[in-house]
Amino acid sequence: MKALGMMFVGLLACFSLAQGGVPADWPDPFKLQFQRLQPTAIQPTRVQLSNGVTVLLIEDRTLPFVTGRIYLRAGSIYEPADKVGMSGIFSSVMRTGGAGNRSADQIDETLETLAATVSVNTDNLFTSVAFNTLTENLDQVLSIWADVLIRPSFAQQRLDLEKGRALEAIRRRNDQPTQIAVREFLRRINEGHPSGLVSSAASIQSITRDDLVAFHQRFFKPNVAVMAITGDFNTQEMTAKLERALQGWQRGEVALPTFASPSPKPSIYFVQKETNQSVIYMGNPTVTAYAGGYSELDLASRVLGDGFNSRLFLEVRTKRGLAYATGGAQTQGFGWPGFIYGASISRVEKTAEVIEIMLQQFRDLQSRPVSQEELELFRNNILNAEVFRFTSKQAVAERIARTQMLGLPADYYEQYVRQIQAATPADLQRVMQQYVRPEQFVIVVVGDQRQFDKPLSSLGNVVEVPLE
Repeated sequence: MKALGMMFVGLLACFSLAQGGVPADWPDPFKLQFQRLQPTAIQPTRVQLSNGVTVLLIEDRTLPFVTGRIYLRAGSIYEPADKVGMSGIFSSVMRTGGAGNRSADQIDETLETLAATVSVNTDNLFTSVAFNTLTENLDQVLSIWADVLIRPSFAQQRLDLEKGRALEAIRRRNDQPTQIAVREFLRRINEGHPSGLVSSAASIQSITRDDLVAFHQRFFKPNVAVMAITGDFNTQEMTAKLERALQGWQRGEVALPTFASPSPKPSIYFVQKETNQSVIYMGNPTVTAYAGGYSELDLASRVLGDGFNSRLFLEVRTKRGLAYATGGAQTQGFGWPGFIYGASISRVEKTAEVIEIMLQQFRDLQSRPVSQEELELFRNNILNAEVFRFTSKQAVAERIARTQMLGLPADYYEQYVRQIQAATPADLQRVMQQYVRPEQFVIVVVGDQRQFDKPLSSLGNVVEVPLE
C-alpha cells in the first residue's frame, strides 16, 4: 500500500509539472484507506521419523522442484569462548569439506551437473542444512544432503582455506567505519553474553579439525532437529525417502548451556577514524521477542526510526540535513533480550549535535504520546506487511519449524497482530518509559574527533576504543 501511495505521489508531481497544479478535488495519497488483505494460512503436514526428526511437509505441484531445510540448535553462541568465529568456519567446511565417501570436488561437480544446491548456514541460534533440486534428481540430491548433514569429512585443506579467509576478513574489518560501529555496538550492548563476543586472529588460528568434529558430534542429533520441506512430492513417499536417507543417524542427548542476560556498561564508546562522516549507534537492551511489552515497543520503535516518516529521519535528515542516513528499530531477542537502537551516518562536524537530537527523539516518545494519526500510519505498515509472510510455502514451513525450535506458541504472530491492533498512544508511551533509558544508553561513535563540533566528553563518560 505504501508503494501505491508513493506511485500516486509521483503521478501527482508529473501532473503538477504538466498542468501547473493539482486539482483541488484530488485526494491526499497518504490518507487513502484500503481494505486489509487477509492471507490464507498454510498448515504443513507434521510427521516424526523413527529417529526423532520432526518433519513439516507442504506439497506444491506447481513446479517440478523440491526444497528442504533442517534446523539444529548449533548456533554461534554455543561455540567455545576461546574459539569465537568457529561456527562460521564450521558451516563453510561442513559444506565444502567433503562428506560420506564423496570428496569436496565430487559433491560440487555432481550438484552442478544436476542443477541442484546443498548449503549450510549458521546464525546465533541455529545451523541449518538445505537443499534445492529438480524432482527428477531428488534421490541423488537427498543422498548428498544426508551425507553433508550426518557424515561431513571436514577436510583439513578446506579448513585451512576458510581460516585464511577469516583471518583476511579480520585484517580488513577496520576499513569501513560503519562495520566498525556495528561490531563495537553489538559487542558493548551484548556485553556479558556470547552474542557480544568478537573473533580475533588468535581465536581463528586456534580452531582445529577436531574442534569441528566435536561441535558436530555434540549438537547434531535427530531427536532435536526440525525439518521443513516443500515441493513436488507425495507426502507418504517423501517420508519414506527421508527415512531411508537419514537411517543410521542416532538419537542422543543435547545439553544446551544457559547464559546470563547481557549487562552492558553505559558509556560513549569512541573509535578514532579519519573520515568525513561519523557513524553513531545508541540504545539499550529491552525485552525478549514476543514477551510482554514487545509488540508495543516494536511499534514505538517504528515511529522512532522506520522509514522516511519516522521521527529520526524527519528530524535529523529531512529538517536539518545533518545525516546521510538515519533510522532505528527494536531487535528480536530469543533467549536473551533484544535492544532498541537508533543509528545515524552524519556530518562529522555535527556529530555532537546529532547525538543530542537523537537522544531527544527517544525522550520525546517518553514524555508525550504520539498522535493517533502517526500511530495509525506505522500500525498499518505492520498490518499491511502480513500478507508477505505467505508468499512462499517453503518460507511458511521454515518459519513454523523455527517457531517450534524456539518454543514459541503456534499463534505467536496472531497474538502480536492483535496487540498491534489494540495499541494506543498511551501504550507506546508506557513501554518507552518502562524499557528505554536514554541516560543509560550504550553509545558508539566512529569518526574524526578533530572535526567534531564539541568534545564527546561534554555529553557523558567517554571510553576510547583502540582499533584491533
